[in-house]
Amino acid sequence: MYSTREDGEMNATLENAKEVAADDYFLLATRNWDDKLEDFLPVDDPSTEIQTFDDYADAETAYFSKNYESCSQSGGRDVKIELMHMRFRIPHIVRNQILFP
Repeated sequence: MYSTREDGEMNATLENAKEVAADDYFLLATRNWDDKLEDFLPVDDPSTEIQTFDDYADAETAYFSKNYESCSQSGGRDVKIELMHMRFRIPHIVRNQILFP
């Protein structure tokens, strides 16, 4: 949707708002420990469980409801839970915790 300003030029503000929303969401990643890396597996690893949310409150509720028993892929190893705000494809860590067996 476009609006016209008094000087006759077009203003694309509303059109751009839809594109911004697609690049503004929350990601909850459940990452497993890897002994060989001596670190947690990256977010883009196939074993990483990913959930996405449009609303922060829903993402935070999911984050706080995670416990070790709900991490089926843990395999008796430590698990890292990260809540990230994805803005223009750039991750910003909001919260993180490590769960132990």
